[in-house]
Amino acid sequence: MDQFNTSGLGLQKCLLALRKERDLLKAQGKDEEAQRLTRKIAGMEATLAGMPLEMKPPTLQ
Repeated sequence: MDQFNTSGLGLQKCLLALRKERDLLKAQGKDEEAQRLTRKIAGMEATLAGMPLEMKPPTLQ
């Protein structure tokens, strides 16, 4: 179970890093790249939201 929670925490950190990168791209005026990254992040979040509750590590919000 610890591996499962560790993986969930790693995924949450990855999503945070992607959001920071997206914000940096926006700040640099690279709107097209930022928009592409926004769509990828949204896809990942939609997949996570569709998971059954018992499969979601408690670290995922």
